[in-house]
Amino acid sequence: MSPWLTALAFPLLAVGSLTPARAEPWSRCLYNNQSIDCRRTFLCNSAPCGVFSLEWKDGARDVFTRYRDGVARNVGFYRDTRGGEWMLRGFAGSFGLRNVANGNAVVYDMTLAECRRSMLADFCAR
Repeated sequence: MSPWLTALAFPLLAVGSLTPARAEPWSRCLYNNQSIDCRRTFLCNSAPCGVFSLEWKDGARDVFTRYRDGVARNVGFYRDTRGGEWMLRGFAGSFGLRNVANGNAVVYDMTLAECRRSMLADFCAR
């Protein structure tokens, strides 16, 4: 292959190899104990992925980027697109996010009753 064709082919192959992020199906979620469906989309091509989008059924969306590990394996600290800082704690495929500054809480893939019976109960205790 000529150097000219190689120069053109490489960027096309590189772009073609990127897989688009795929959103998960809608899940039961809580925002400050109010039930609203949401879905998570990982924004990386490989694991572990420290960037994800959380889209709410009403159209709101945030992107969360991990900036620091927590003391436990299932804990991490994230920043949202507006600069808010959140602590994330995972539990059995679900997770809770707590805003460090204002205490707002998100629980992904649980009802309020399930949350209150789980290891994430402190995210839905209010």
